[in-house]
Amino acid sequence: MNLTPDDDQRAFVTATADWCRDTMPLEDARDRPADLWNQLEAMGLPGITAPEANGGLALDHATEVLVFAELGRHLAPVALPASAVAARWTGTRGKTALAVAASDGLRLLDGDAAQHGLGIFDGRIGHFALPAGLVPGHSLDPSATLVRLSAMPLTETVDDPRAALHLQLLAAAFSVGCADAARDMAVDYAKVREQFERPIGSFQAIKHMCADMAVRAAVARSQLYYAACALDAEDADTTFHVAAAKRLADQAALDNGRANIQIHGGIGMTDEAFPHFCLKRAHLLQFVASVDAAALLAA
Repeated sequence: MNLTPDDDQRAFVTATADWCRDTMPLEDARDRPADLWNQLEAMGLPGITAPEANGGLALDHATEVLVFAELGRHLAPVALPASAVAARWTGTRGKTALAVAASDGLRLLDGDAAQHGLGIFDGRIGHFALPAGLVPGHSLDPSATLVRLSAMPLTETVDDPRAALHLQLLAAAFSVGCADAARDMAVDYAKVREQFERPIGSFQAIKHMCADMAVRAAVARSQLYYAACALDAEDADTTFHVAAAKRLADQAALDNGRANIQIHGGIGMTDEAFPHFCLKRAHLLQFVASVDAAALLAA
């Protein structure tokens, strides 16, 4: 198992990062371009691991998670992981809403202009056509809309357990990107915000917080890449490694999001500043393809 990204992977990640920086800066999370999804599809991002016969790129999961971590860093549409899994395992093309089961029905995230929904139900991927006439509302993440369904639609199940692992892996990649974004935002602010005529980043207490954020993001990224390689290699412990990647990534995103707001001080809690974007996305992602404790205890 080679854990070092090759030149092609690094080039793909660099091109994605450059495009994200120009097209969907994090501070514009509430106001994305109207044709954003068309641009994402034109770059092939929802179909990285999908077969070429279905219009995909037929690349491996290791490449895909590196790219999705960059997308997650810019709070890309949360429908992307669901759309990528749908393209890989059901052959569905186009936008697919991300479905999350709830005690009183179903939550559909980022379903604007989507024709299908996809989520994990009883450990397997379920895929269904969206009913007509859905009216999206606000979710806890300002960049994603929400629709509540009181009953489960008629669902087709993907029996291959790797499909559910795939969705967990991509959700973890988004969380890793979210942790990276919070870390970078905190460090940039600590360099320019002054107190006692010195940048606050020169104070040891702030340095330690930033260092902890960097460590959390690095650990989560390492486990994410190992889990992706394990899925590609069909390793016997893949379920455990994907579960560990999801748990570490979710925790890193939450902890870094909170630390970022603390480093920003009072302004970090306001709507006009941007740190809350990362924390709200982190809270949302922990409900997506959540990890079964049995998968972590099975190793």
